[in-house]
Amino acid sequence: MLQLLKSLTLFAIGLQLALYDLLQVYESSIYRKVITFSYITRGQSTMPFAEQHSKKYDAIVIGAGFSGLYMLYRLREAGFSVQVYEAAPDIGGTWYFNRYPGARCDIESIYYNYTFSEELLNEWEWSSKYAEQHEILNYINFVADKLDLRKDIQLQTRVTSAEYNEENQKWEIELENGSIVIATYFIPAVGVLSASNIPNIKGIDQFKGALYHTGEWPHEKVDFKGKRVGVIGTGSSGIQAIPVIAQEAGHLTVFQRTPQYSSPAHNHPLDSETIHKTKENFNEIRETMYTSMHGVPSSASTRAAVQDTPEERERIYEKAWQEGGLFSLLYTYSDIAFSPEANETVAQFIRSKINKTVHDPETAKKLMPNFYYGTKRPILNTDYFETYNRENVSLIDLRTAPIEEITPSGLRTSDLAYDLDILVFATGFDALTGPLLKLNIQGKNGVTLNEKWADGTQTYLGIATSGFPNMFMITGPQSPSVLSNMIVSIEQHVDWIIDCLAYLKEHEVEAIEANAEAEQMWAKQCKAIADMTLLSKTDSWYMGANIEGKPREFLAFAGGVGPYRQICDQVASKGYEGFTLLSASQQTEDRKGDKTMSRNANLDPQARFVLEQLEALGGPPMETLPPEEARAGANFSPLAGPPEKVGHVTNKTITGPGGEIPVRIYSPEGEGPFPALVYYHGGGWVIGDLETVDVPCRRIANQTNCIVVSVDYRLAPEHKFPAAIEDAYAAAKWVANDADSIQVDPNRIAVGGDSAGGNLATVVAMMARDKSGPAIVRQILLYPVTNHTFDTNSYEENDDGYFLTTAMMKWFWNHYLRDEKDGENPYASPLLADDLSGLPPAFVITAGFDPLRDEGEAYAERLKAAGVPVEKTRYDSMIHGFCWMPGAIEQGKNALDHVASTLKRTFDFVETT
Repeated sequence: MLQLLKSLTLFAIGLQLALYDLLQVYESSIYRKVITFSYITRGQSTMPFAEQHSKKYDAIVIGAGFSGLYMLYRLREAGFSVQVYEAAPDIGGTWYFNRYPGARCDIESIYYNYTFSEELLNEWEWSSKYAEQHEILNYINFVADKLDLRKDIQLQTRVTSAEYNEENQKWEIELENGSIVIATYFIPAVGVLSASNIPNIKGIDQFKGALYHTGEWPHEKVDFKGKRVGVIGTGSSGIQAIPVIAQEAGHLTVFQRTPQYSSPAHNHPLDSETIHKTKENFNEIRETMYTSMHGVPSSASTRAAVQDTPEERERIYEKAWQEGGLFSLLYTYSDIAFSPEANETVAQFIRSKINKTVHDPETAKKLMPNFYYGTKRPILNTDYFETYNRENVSLIDLRTAPIEEITPSGLRTSDLAYDLDILVFATGFDALTGPLLKLNIQGKNGVTLNEKWADGTQTYLGIATSGFPNMFMITGPQSPSVLSNMIVSIEQHVDWIIDCLAYLKEHEVEAIEANAEAEQMWAKQCKAIADMTLLSKTDSWYMGANIEGKPREFLAFAGGVGPYRQICDQVASKGYEGFTLLSASQQTEDRKGDKTMSRNANLDPQARFVLEQLEALGGPPMETLPPEEARAGANFSPLAGPPEKVGHVTNKTITGPGGEIPVRIYSPEGEGPFPALVYYHGGGWVIGDLETVDVPCRRIANQTNCIVVSVDYRLAPEHKFPAAIEDAYAAAKWVANDADSIQVDPNRIAVGGDSAGGNLATVVAMMARDKSGPAIVRQILLYPVTNHTFDTNSYEENDDGYFLTTAMMKWFWNHYLRDEKDGENPYASPLLADDLSGLPPAFVITAGFDPLRDEGEAYAERLKAAGVPVEKTRYDSMIHGFCWMPGAIEQGKNALDHVASTLKRTFDFVETT
């Protein structure tokens, strides 16, 4: 038949129809590779034969689960021709296959549904707090029927490959029967947990009993009655399935690879009042979900675990335990996801619950996890730990007795052989990347997605990847995805894709492709955000650790659903910045945002994330506000992270030239005298207070083992220059004069500050020299203000968009100075001082993306020229204020530790001399 078809192509135009009919019947993958030549008959198209006769669509969607169905609906409503291909016999995606005993959602049902349609919302009612698999599948079918989606879905059709044709800018998708379909846009909606993982265990093919995987469960009921059942794996599916299987099995043996933290779901039927209130307030609930961390209408406490007593923490944890929400325990304190010490408090609480629940001490011990809580997706359960009190259930710890092989009659570990009738693999999935890599996707220049991601995932926004134009991933890797309520994330991606396609259509753009530079920046940002937390500190499937040979990397965006949505919206609002657009006239337009994106490639990804969040918050620029309003809105404590515990913290007031000066004293444990740092907060002399620098001061005190005295000097414009420097100098004198009362060694006093506080520290050092005391052994200057001018290169480069702006600095100076002449005073502009000799050694930190960079470095050079020892460090990728933000920016923490080590070295040197 193949030779016949080759011959037929040489006939005249009248035979084309017959050839096409034969192609539909006999086309195969091998045939497609042969029929790629062009027609040579006069007057015919030079288009490849397969393309002429393949079905063509605007978009092809792969998968008919939640994401594929919504994508189909939106594409169709927007006027695009679309076809969905689904390998399964019916729709449902993950929920079609994951029908194992006990399968149910872990997001509350009333939030685990589409939010785009009030009609769908009002016509459907969930039966319980956490719906079972069959009810979720019923809901999916209800939506498909209501929206008449089935007519554009082809079931039992597996995609074997997808290849981008660079000549015509189309995707050629090959189906399992060998036929080809062509589309402008290729949208894999294959789900993130659809590639089942069965470990490669020796002898698996020898097993004579029944073998199942929770992710590919049969539709007919599996009969466990009286059977010897083994379950390998105690992740989410295992924890749901084990209690149900145990009720029926003759004996259940659980082969545990890693013990898990799990809390009770406390599932119950939903009452009519709850359903009514939810529907009545759903618009508000939906907005909260959209802007939240995980796509649910709740958020973490702003309180740190270390701020409460053990008894109070126990009470709060117990309340969350009884609530039974997926994130209830994680949200009890703000620092659980960041601080190992805080995390251990909740981890120990759960271990204590396991210990109280499981009767046998040895079994309870085996069930105790020791990784950071919340670094794997939290797991809800119904009587999971109670199941181990049953006489027909035993637990095998594979960490001490690993599986050696599966035998025809069961399974053998290094200790014993176990006879089994049924073996259940609850071993999870090759998550996020696995389903995409199984599609055999080939982009430009013949590069496959497997080849591109061989050493690590590379995407832009988790939606697109360079080299694969017009391909859009829904909840792909490096998006919030599995860290969230999946349906909220699905809807956000689909809506963004539809808006993008509408933009391309309006602007006559044929192809859109992520820039390699943009995706490199995004990958760095995803990694940096995960590294801010404990998430990347645990081997989990989030990290690809469950798949042998898979690159170890955090596979999701950990910055939250709300912030991620804002970032995506910003990209779109800037004409799809970070993408290359190819118009119909073949003119390429690289949306790099002029020079900004190229320069931003050097910006620290964590700093970039902070800037994006601040931009997304909106609000008027600070320089347009009265000082009182600016102060009220200048709360940067969320960026500082949780406060460290310090030996003693004392708030008091001291006498100053203009009245009482509030100070906060951080003292180490033990007996003094201790060296001391007198610290002045930043804020342009207008904003800021003791709270602004509480976290940095605590860290410096702990790292240096010194006393830190933080000074709350008078602010402008109520108290203009020189009020702030008078208070700053008075505080330094007080520390020296009253050293004994606060256990300070008067011979080891340093001054320091950031920004305007750095300015005050330089001036205090000058005043101490000019006024013969007190003795200062070191000045710590963090991105200091040193000159009343705005004409440096750093002001030009960093005029706007990097936290501190030129407009803000002018606003600060205008409030601080009485008149322009004050700006020429060396006590306002230290860089203008005639003589800088005789000053204490200086440690100067500047930031690359800071308007103040050049003047800080110029001051350091002036000090050097005057014979003052200077250590100078520029953090090239940092923004102004980063030392305030150690909870959000790792380099901020590093800079504070650099300060501490410098101070410690200085204090130790003075002590020994």
